[in-house]
Amino acid sequence: MRSLIVHFSQGGTTQRVAEAIAAGLRGAGCTVDLCNLARAVPPATTGYDLLGIGSPAYYFRPPFKVMDYLEGLPPLDGLPAFAFVLHGSYRGDTGTLIRRALAVKGATELGYFHCLGSDMFLGYLRRGFLFSPGHPTLNELTAAREFGRAVARRACSPPGQDPAPRFIYRLERFLSNRWLARHLYSRLFRADPALCDSCDICAKLCPTGNITVQDRHVRWGRDCLLCVTCEMKCPRDAIRSVLDWPAFQPFLAYNVRQASRDPGLEHVRVIHRAGRTRPA
Repeated sequence: MRSLIVHFSQGGTTQRVAEAIAAGLRGAGCTVDLCNLARAVPPATTGYDLLGIGSPAYYFRPPFKVMDYLEGLPPLDGLPAFAFVLHGSYRGDTGTLIRRALAVKGATELGYFHCLGSDMFLGYLRRGFLFSPGHPTLNELTAAREFGRAVARRACSPPGQDPAPRFIYRLERFLSNRWLARHLYSRLFRADPALCDSCDICAKLCPTGNITVQDRHVRWGRDCLLCVTCEMKCPRDAIRSVLDWPAFQPFLAYNVRQASRDPGLEHVRVIHRAGRTRPA
């Protein structure tokens, strides 16, 4: 059985789970091709017997790039498929949105897997919190490998849908929607010319190629995921975005307060400065 796993991974956690699932598939006799949407254009699904879609949770939903890929797929005509999701705190209904998109394309769902992954989100790191540090763990990667084997053997049953997120999380998701990202927020990124040294790190790390740097001028296009990797990784702390608006601080404070008090979530205190995160 020839399998294709398309996933989106910037920090490497979703990639690790994709590789673990691929190892399980290979252990069951499948051949597997992996494609990271953050780095490459996936091949056509023609000729594959199984399709896997992997995604982190961004603002309690899949990143725009994952949904764009799903919406651009041709009719899948019953192609067996599975989904997997990584989340640092709450996944919202990230998995549900992916699974529904696959169903719309006519895929036959074989399974759904989710686990924790280190939450490298600047809004939380700046407040001194890293959620789910060290995840995915060895046990989670082992579970992912077993999931791959079960999918290959048609031995797992798709679970129910993700629980609907709380109203405030749905509001945050609305406030980070594609239209606002394209027409408003993407226009508000700024690089302080007094601090920026044109190191080009922001442009190199942008998963959509949305940033250009020329003669100490950093420019953002309109294809922004709101991942704010550019701001998080800037070694001069020169970049500012919508995350720095006072209007968004109550939402970030609420998220951190809820997650830090949740006994089901681990966290450590950190300091994030000059593009680096270290223990507090």
